[in-house]
Amino acid sequence: MQQQLLTNQKSTLPPQTTPTAAPTKKILKMKLEKKNTSEDQARASTASAISGITESSTIPPTPVTNNRGWETVKSTGQQKQKNPTPVKLIPTIYPQVEREVSCHFHKQKDNDTPGNDYVARQNTADTALRHVNSALINNKDVIAPPFICARVTVRGTIIFTTSTVQNNIVYEDYKTIIADAHIYYGKCETVEIGKRFSQFLLHRVPTHLSLLEISNSIATNYPQLVQGQTPRWLTPANRRENKTNLTIVMTLTGNIKKSSIGRLNLIVCNRQCQLEDYIAYGRSTQCHNCQVYGHPAALCRNTYCCAVCASPHETKEHLCTLPTCKKGPACTHPPIRCANCNTPHKTSDPNCPERIKIRILTKSTTNNQGDVPMAGVAD
Repeated sequence: MQQQLLTNQKSTLPPQTTPTAAPTKKILKMKLEKKNTSEDQARASTASAISGITESSTIPPTPVTNNRGWETVKSTGQQKQKNPTPVKLIPTIYPQVEREVSCHFHKQKDNDTPGNDYVARQNTADTALRHVNSALINNKDVIAPPFICARVTVRGTIIFTTSTVQNNIVYEDYKTIIADAHIYYGKCETVEIGKRFSQFLLHRVPTHLSLLEISNSIATNYPQLVQGQTPRWLTPANRRENKTNLTIVMTLTGNIKKSSIGRLNLIVCNRQCQLEDYIAYGRSTQCHNCQVYGHPAALCRNTYCCAVCASPHETKEHLCTLPTCKKGPACTHPPIRCANCNTPHKTSDPNCPERIKIRILTKSTTNNQGDVPMAGVAD
């Protein structure tokens, strides 16, 4: 009997559910989305019922949907690609001064030097470029012509330039070969790799000191500054009389800038001397601000003068009525007027009578008296 009662009780009990595993994240997400959908439908039905009861003259605003989201992203991506960073096909790794090799020759007769004849200088440069490249390419370490261009100065110096990705220091060991390649042109004194010297001004230097004492003081106090030449006074001896402090020109070896020195003042012989950049100029130096000869633009205190029309404005602001004109100094349309000789040509014209007159005067003065270039300090 007891067994029958137990059997009947088990049959009448509700079936027990077996414990199930915890719901996964996917199932929870589906339930949450279903719940949100049902709530949205309920809100929509309530809003439609209310809109049916209430009368309104305006159409209710429709919810803003981002149907153009992909188009916005696409257009934004296209707009970013309109102005990408340009990739230079010919990169410039080394500046101009680090790519030049200068060949200085013994002073020749005036009949032998090209002088101011541009065509003669260009022909000399073409010949020198062929000779030097041919001489260097015969070496096993040089597989291509090293220099891409050459030019000849008025004084007869030939300056070669390497490519934009090559340093001139590479040809330090080839100076003898470069010098011998110019045997047809004359005896080459020196082959200069890059800029050899950098010059600066030192103000408030006591005049009772000798140049040797000044040089030794600079070398002792600042051994990092390697002097290429002995310092010299900026002014001649007759202008140094009865002067307590004056300015010297300090020459350092290499291409050095004032910012790389890291000092605005140097202690020389227990005196604090102001350091400034050396800006050389002479009678033939033409100012690009006022177009007058005799000083550089860095020292100009005059009003602006246009190099195209001689009007009182900067040359870069020169305007032209023709729509196809590039404006500024590139303009070749009238009115064109020289600020120095008042004739219809640009102030920068090399055939300007005033320019030729100053050039002849400067050349004769330099050859006869050996003038030292003047120098000044920019404000």
